[in-house]
Amino acid sequence: MAEKHSRGLHPTFFVLVTVFFFWGFLAASNGVFIPFCKSHFNLTQLQSQLIDFAFYSAYFIGSLILYLFSAARKVDILNRIGYKKGIIYGLLISVVGALVMIPCINKQKVVPVTETTSQIVNLQDKQEIQTTDHMVHFVKMGTRFQLRIHYGPKADQYTSNQGILNLVQGAAFQANNHDSAFEASFLPAGAPALTGILDQQFHQTVTFGYFGLILMAIFLVALGFSLQQTAAQPFAVAMGDPATGAHRLNLAGGVNSFGTTIGPLIISWLLFGQAGSTGNNANISSVNRMYLLIAGLFLAVAILFWVTKMPEVTSQEEFETTRKATGSMNVITAIFLLIVGGILFNFRLPLFIVGIVGILIVLFYSNNAAIRNADGWGAMRYPQLVLGMIGIFVYVGVEVTIQSNMGALLEHPGFLTATGLDASKIDPYISLYWGGLMIGRWTGAITAFNLSKSTRKALMVIVPFIAYAVILFVNHLKKNNVGELLPFIPCIIIQVLGFFWGQEKPAKTLMIFSFFGMLAIFLGLLTHGKFGTFAMISGGLFCSVMWPSIFALAITGLGKYTSQGSAFLIMMILGGALIPPLQGGLADISSIGIQFSYIIPILCFAYLAFFGFRVKSILKSQGLDYESAAGAGH
Repeated sequence: MAEKHSRGLHPTFFVLVTVFFFWGFLAASNGVFIPFCKSHFNLTQLQSQLIDFAFYSAYFIGSLILYLFSAARKVDILNRIGYKKGIIYGLLISVVGALVMIPCINKQKVVPVTETTSQIVNLQDKQEIQTTDHMVHFVKMGTRFQLRIHYGPKADQYTSNQGILNLVQGAAFQANNHDSAFEASFLPAGAPALTGILDQQFHQTVTFGYFGLILMAIFLVALGFSLQQTAAQPFAVAMGDPATGAHRLNLAGGVNSFGTTIGPLIISWLLFGQAGSTGNNANISSVNRMYLLIAGLFLAVAILFWVTKMPEVTSQEEFETTRKATGSMNVITAIFLLIVGGILFNFRLPLFIVGIVGILIVLFYSNNAAIRNADGWGAMRYPQLVLGMIGIFVYVGVEVTIQSNMGALLEHPGFLTATGLDASKIDPYISLYWGGLMIGRWTGAITAFNLSKSTRKALMVIVPFIAYAVILFVNHLKKNNVGELLPFIPCIIIQVLGFFWGQEKPAKTLMIFSFFGMLAIFLGLLTHGKFGTFAMISGGLFCSVMWPSIFALAITGLGKYTSQGSAFLIMMILGGALIPPLQGGLADISSIGIQFSYIIPILCFAYLAFFGFRVKSILKSQGLDYESAAGAGH
């Protein structure tokens, strides 16, 4: 059992919350790292979203391994080793993943540019291939193929070369100051001759990295996170009076959200340097420094945990096997492996669609089967849990996919700016998106404390703008133009109104914020410029308090199956692995494009609104008070 600290926080609680910070810091930073990888590895939008696939599938695999191993041994493995050791082991796994990233990203193959001719003519929309020195880029823009020569001392050697001029349309290059390049269109039939000139006269080569190895390293980092998260959340509850456990989790969630806000800014600085730099400034050495720093920080925190005296936490609950529920999870695992096969054999988008639909069918079937005969289903006999599992799957998917595809949206010409935003300039917007979640979570945490009604109302107006001020301040430190972020204020006002309308009731709050989310993304689909951009970004505001609402409603009334139900819900973080690549695949279809691929978040918000509506009647039929359910932040 935990040491007795019945009042206040355990002295080492603030050591524990460091891991909450890192989960948010690195997960949010994917929004900046994805555009870098897309350019560096010459990826399609779907391929770039495999970073999220690797990151969030690790949560699913890690939780599943713990569950299946515990079921086989009939003992809770994590309880056996202890929460403190579980966190330390998880941190060390993340250290290994961060260190493995360095040789993985440095492993490259250099080939003559002539060997890429077939890849050039088969480029997808907005995909590009660049030469090793980053001087020459072949880009597919809609139906046109472009040759881009980046500004530099040697640029005129290319733009005045008669052989090249004979192969480009109009026999001339035009300056494109946004991309810092001269550009001209060429016909696919001219690609062999172009690459021949670049090879013979300029000795150009193309460097190919091993993106699969990068995904493996990211998977290892997140696998460590999975173990850390499974141990840290109940550990936080155990560090003090159980009645105030929700307070500690909300505080830890606030630290997590602060990590999501500053993570993109720091990672952008490590990759691209100071404000004013361009995406072309990023290189492999930048990534090496970044992951060396991350590995060092993980190791330092692991040592801190090791030397700090922390309470020993154990549980007397007997692990209960659930044969039918385990069978359903095994089927979901098989579907997941099918999707992995589709990735390996370049049959990605169809299998992502089939896989997501298949997982939803398995869960709906499990719900119906458990209603007919509850024996062997354990926690899955409760419809609120199974529908909540879908809710968590969809929620994590929508939270991640909005920001993971946002880099491509902001870089798209005609959305925020006429020529599109450079990759090095997107970090304030990614930071603001995750900052929106911080605003909502800090506001939601107010209700966890015993305050008078008038004080709560006042703080629900004040706290969102304090959090917003923090976002502006950290962007100011990064030397970003904070004036560009001021149009977000009306979105915050709408969110504050949503909190008052929700009346601190989880089902009602979930429905309201889901409706706001649908409306915001719908407006972003129909507009562009600052209005469309901030409409899309406000999706973070409306996602902010969904996790505790879904989680609380899903586990209400589960009794002795509450712990098992919580484990199943954590597994459904898998949605963050599958939904972003689905949207990325739709964005790669030229008739849909990146902006209209945001129909996926609208569908996700629609299900969450349905869950908020449906779960009320389910809990009411069981004689449970759905209005007083309370949960902790993700």
